[in-house]
Amino acid sequence: MRILAIGLLAWMSVSSFAAPEQLLKATTSWDGGEIFYPKGDAEITSIILRLEPGQKSKFHCHPIPTLGYVLKGELDVETKDGKKVRLKKGDAAIEVMRTVHRGIAIDGPVEILVFYAGATDMPTTVLPNTEAGKTYCH
Repeated sequence: MRILAIGLLAWMSVSSFAAPEQLLKATTSWDGGEIFYPKGDAEITSIILRLEPGQKSKFHCHPIPTLGYVLKGELDVETKDGKKVRLKKGDAAIEVMRTVHRGIAIDGPVEILVFYAGATDMPTTVLPNTEAGKTYCH
């Protein structure tokens, strides 16, 4: 009887939570590119990235899997070779890996919650014209 009561209490506590809302489940980046994890000791990093209205980030690349969730605003993400996606508040996307790209704020400020699934001593973001960029950016 005691086990039944414990099980019932556990079920009641779990069932009292609202159903989770899946934001994204993907096996490729937004452009269909491969996702792969770096070797080394795992390290997760998270930032909030802000762009002012009309601001363009510098062209850059990510050598590690990167997920972005748009908290505010709307932006275009474009690759150096012209592929483009428009993201708005509430959208989640897996960033392109090792592909040079940039973000452009559309009509207002943008805030993006970014998660990097990397490894210790590995950069999350690099500029293509640097030594790291020569190693990690295509």
